[in-house]
Amino acid sequence: MSVSETSRELYGVSVLATASVRMWRAWRIILPVVIVNAAVQASLLIPGVFPYLSLPFVVLSLLSFVFLATAFGVVAVAMLHATRGAVVAQSVWSQLRERWFALLVWSLILVVVTTLGFALYVVPGLFIIAVTPYVLLAVVDGRGKPLWVNFRTIGVRWGRWLITIIVLAVMCLIVWVLALLNAFFIGDAGGAFIAWIALGLVASWFVCAWALIYRSVNPAQGGI
Repeated sequence: MSVSETSRELYGVSVLATASVRMWRAWRIILPVVIVNAAVQASLLIPGVFPYLSLPFVVLSLLSFVFLATAFGVVAVAMLHATRGAVVAQSVWSQLRERWFALLVWSLILVVVTTLGFALYVVPGLFIIAVTPYVLLAVVDGRGKPLWVNFRTIGVRWGRWLITIIVLAVMCLIVWVLALLNAFFIGDAGGAFIAWIALGLVASWFVCAWALIYRSVNPAQGGI
């Protein structure tokens, strides 16, 4: 099967439109994960702990990172399964357990590199995020050399990648404005919980879109 035939079979004309439907194949997984992660992230907003280098802040940041990376891993594996058919929770958890440590390592690398990019200026940070959408998908998919897989996928599907990045940028702007309103009118842990729920659902949609593009270039191994 050629790459073009695979892409037509996976998502047709619109990746994002297909993803908005296909993601719900995994609703039994993504909804609990999004809700639990939102509750955890909101609960870590402890009064009196400020964002500067201190033991409480470091501990809370590490807990937040581990939960967020794990939640992303669950969603990413589920979306890879959803690109082709039904999503079985047991298979998703089994696959994630095998690659969880690698996921944490690569997530930490991306966080550090992106943070350094933002430390230089906004544009380098955004650029790093834009050019690495398939790295963690390749990691949970069990691929060697995830950076190479990422850039190969962008090279083959650069048009789909660019369109999705543009739409994602617009969605991020909308979410940012809504987050400001949420923080002003609700705020505190309740506002954070609502914000994380919305962010989790939007992120799941885009992860599914990235997964569809990724699968059109990198066919499943072992029937995933």
